[in-house]
Amino acid sequence: MKPKLLLLDDEESLIKWLSYALETRGYAVLATTEYEAALTKIKNEQFDCVISDIRMPGIDGFEFLRRVRKMYPYLPVIFITAYGSMESAINAIRDRASDYILKPFSIDELVMRIKANVGQLRVPSQPIIGASKQIQNVLDTVKKIADTDITALILGESGTGKELIAREIHNMSKRSRRHFVTLSCAALPETLLESELFGYKKGAFTGATADKDGLFKMADKGSFFLDEIGDAPLTIQMKILRLLEEREIVPLGSTKSIKVDVRLIAATNKELKEEVKQGRFREDLYYRLNVIPLVLPPLRQRRGDITVLAHYFLKSVCERESLGEKKLMRSTLQTLKKYRWPGNIRELRHVIERAAILSESYYIKPEHLGLPTVKASTLDELQDAEIQRVLRECDGKVSQAARILGVGRATLYRKLKSLKKHKKR
Repeated sequence: MKPKLLLLDDEESLIKWLSYALETRGYAVLATTEYEAALTKIKNEQFDCVISDIRMPGIDGFEFLRRVRKMYPYLPVIFITAYGSMESAINAIRDRASDYILKPFSIDELVMRIKANVGQLRVPSQPIIGASKQIQNVLDTVKKIADTDITALILGESGTGKELIAREIHNMSKRSRRHFVTLSCAALPETLLESELFGYKKGAFTGATADKDGLFKMADKGSFFLDEIGDAPLTIQMKILRLLEEREIVPLGSTKSIKVDVRLIAATNKELKEEVKQGRFREDLYYRLNVIPLVLPPLRQRRGDITVLAHYFLKSVCERESLGEKKLMRSTLQTLKKYRWPGNIRELRHVIERAAILSESYYIKPEHLGLPTVKASTLDELQDAEIQRVLRECDGKVSQAARILGVGRATLYRKLKSLKKHKKR
């Protein structure tokens, strides 16, 4: 998809030249000579960048910038200015313009400035690595739902990559040019969480000296990743349900609702069904969220991916920290595969990074990992314990347990038969 630019200048000859030159460089360009028309276009269409003269008839560039920022706080705005207006350009940067370019300028120089700013709304994301059946099933579902507006619920233990999946959904969606806003419900106390999410009006509480937009408003026309939703207080849950059903929010201290267009992606490491039973999570919100759940398996259930993940993390840290080339010994990989990884992928990354930085040798040895020694026989014991745990959670339903474990039903039956024989001995 071509990056989409909005060009604003009162010189028609300059607009025609810039439009043609930028279109030949692979950009989609809309142009206008009026501020109000530009603001209307920004309100109704999606743009990757705005390029505007800083001085035009009517409102000045600063007022234009303030109006743009009220709609889209992070939309790149590049001002064109003459050398004599250098002070104005610097003031514009202070007033949250993204960049400026001095007349006369070359098209190459302008393209360089555009490239430096366009793409900042697209969320940088680590690659999602793994060939296991479980993770491939998740990625297949991501591809199917990404370009819809359906609410996504990502389930999994801490460290399994829930935010990576959320970012992938956003980046593959039609909202990828808009904002991706994140917040964890477990990170803030209830009153602060409510004001951050929904905003507030002046005087709503002590210290509220001016109106403030909440994060849901900032994410308008984009995506919002709400992590640890299982920790959200019931009062917040009620407001989230209203957002999903009515597409509107009410700031603290206000009686008027505000329409917002946000794609919600929620995540939790809790068993929401159990939270509903205990009265800690609203049942209506649970069913509203749980339309297409994405279940991320813990790392101990996808041990085949440990090797490729370890190699990726090692290469990344060596390049980032200029450590030179390092290699994992075969015995080191065996140690990694035997460990249970309670912290999942996040823990694996930290272990590899620490080992790479602290080790002075070319080879990363098992003792560099700082992991407890695991007997060879422990791997089978851990796998058996995991099967029993999943079966308990599935109330003994083998078909459901097989899907979660990422194995065929026949394979799981054979494993269970083997377990029974082992217990009789």
